[in-house]
Amino acid sequence: MDDKVKELLDRVRDTAVGAADAANQTARAAGKKAGQMVDVAKLNVQLFDLNGEFSEVLRQLGQVMYDTHKGQEEDGEKITALLARADELSGKVEELKERIAALRQSKACPDCGAVCGKEDQFCRRCGRAL
Repeated sequence: MDDKVKELLDRVRDTAVGAADAANQTARAAGKKAGQMVDVAKLNVQLFDLNGEFSEVLRQLGQVMYDTHKGQEEDGEKITALLARADELSGKVEELKERIAALRQSKACPDCGAVCGKEDQFCRRCGRAL
């Protein structure tokens, strides 16, 4: 076989191998990103459920406070239990938000809640130092 043809075939093979490696890396990255998106979706469902439960606890607290305002006897144990549950749910909500932000490679501004890049030093919306 002619040396020039052999050299050309070697370059074609090397290019094909490089393209296959690049395609493989892209496929792995896409698979990882898809897995992250599934994880974020699952966490968002959990977050939705927790927020609903948290809203219900706040509604119950409001009802107890209104009942007290209207003259019913204050139920200190019920209030304490509802406040403890609200604190527990609030902590779980924040934990889920942090996990979602980590999966998305972002973080939320503590002041305005805007999604900012993980490496950002200042909030993109309000300018607060992160």
